Amino acid sequence: MDRIRRAVTGVALSLGLLAATAAPAYAAPATEDEIYAALGVDRVAADYVVMVDVSGSMRAGNRYAQVRSSLRSFVAALAPDDRVSLVTFADGAKVVRRGGPAGRSPDAVLANLPRQADGDHTDIGAAIEEATKLLAREGAPPTATVLLLTDGLHDPAPGSAYPFDEGYSWNQLRATAKKLKKTSLNAYAVPLSGSTGAAQLAKVFPAAKVLPPVSIDRLGAQLEQPKAAARAAKARAALGADARGGITVSWPEQVRDLGAGPTDLRVTLRSGTAHTPLVVDGLAVRSGDPALRATVRPQSVSVPPGGTAEVTVSVDWDAGPRQAAPLHEVTGEAALTLTGTVGSPWYPMMRDRLGMTPAPAWTGGETRAGLDAQRGSLPYWIGGALLLAAVLGTLAVLRRRRLRPPLSGRLEVRTPDGDEHTVTLTGRVLALNAGTAGIPGQGEVRAARASVGAAEVVLTITYSRNGSASARESGTCGPGASVTLSGAVFTWQPSVPAPRGRTPDRSRSLR
Repeated sequence: MDRIRRAVTGVALSLGLLAATAAPAYAAPATEDEIYAALGVDRVAADYVVMVDVSGSMRAGNRYAQVRSSLRSFVAALAPDDRVSLVTFADGAKVVRRGGPAGRSPDAVLANLPRQADGDHTDIGAAIEEATKLLAREGAPPTATVLLLTDGLHDPAPGSAYPFDEGYSWNQLRATAKKLKKTSLNAYAVPLSGSTGAAQLAKVFPAAKVLPPVSIDRLGAQLEQPKAAARAAKARAALGADARGGITVSWPEQVRDLGAGPTDLRVTLRSGTAHTPLVVDGLAVRSGDPALRATVRPQSVSVPPGGTAEVTVSVDWDAGPRQAAPLHEVTGEAALTLTGTVGSPWYPMMRDRLGMTPAPAWTGGETRAGLDAQRGSLPYWIGGALLLAAVLGTLAVLRRRRLRPPLSGRLEVRTPDGDEHTVTLTGRVLALNAGTAGIPGQGEVRAARASVGAAEVVLTITYSRNGSASARESGTCGPGASVTLSGAVFTWQPSVPAPRGRTPDRSRSLR
């Protein structure tokens, strides 16, 4: 049982590890409201031109009052900076509100509408003409929405510029609308009964959408669509360049001059988006030279809009064995390529709601690494030279000590005046003067051998009676011999070493 339990546990752990490593580590998709808030969509003004049918037929079933109520909810949901124009039409068309801000009081906006709908005709063409003029007014926002609310067919009064459903005036109106310079222009017709002239809007704005006829009590739900489309248009305008903005890889200058062994490179990932946060997953690096091993931790890296993040690429160059030549240098180049998958928690919403196709770029991932390493044996040569110098220095010291042995014995000096002095010889150099030897003048005594292998030791004595360099005389003195210098006689009495292997007989001295 234990064996089975261990096996099952091992399989479970393996499957858990596989599940943990198989999926990309992207953040959860952002919601529409989160993205709109981040973009400040409600701080970007949009233009709304609303055409309201005020013909007498709108009194049926309290239709006009419900239209006003639905428009009240519609305006209340707009951003305060959005611009709202109102056009009423019946026997003709009249602009009752020209592009004022939506503000925070929808009642103040709708107070511009007439209290009653009492027109005898329904001139949809005149209403669309006024709406087109409003869209072209100076200072109008580039994101615009046209909304037509009517319950009847196009039924102009006598003398209207649009006596029929089509013709020259409609063609001119279409040409004028085509010249409007908008980053986004949406048009919606809302039929308030089963048979209306709402489709006339599409003759001027070909992309206009005629919403399905609804009962008047569902008008509020229908008005959500143009409002949502306007918000989406604002977001689409803000994110236009972000759909193509990706990651630019910047390698450090250190990569141009890599030495042998391991090196950590701090590689910068720079975002090319203005608003969209990016996530880089599945990082990998490859080298174009088998001798240059490169690794990077395949972590998920978040890169803020327009910002940067760093990843560490570790490289290890095997420059080959040491060579006998002291200054042997190995150089070369190798390709390094960093790859990754660019995503964003905003992409699902950009694709599904905004109709955008994000195609983030990945640039700068490949670079040429410069390789340069000293593989000569210079350190060994230097070490050998130092060792040789140490040996030669030691031999020189030993030779010097051999050629200049320490002084021993005593030196007897008789001056020209007949004075006699005895000096004990110690050290390697003895200064001759009144203080050390009790004699006038200056001089020195050294012991010397003729060669390293010579056994005989002599004294080299230099002496000047008056202390001047010009009067100084030099000579050598063997053991038990004498030498006369500057009138003084020097006699060396060396120490007599005890015979080898014989211990002095102390018994007689103790008796």
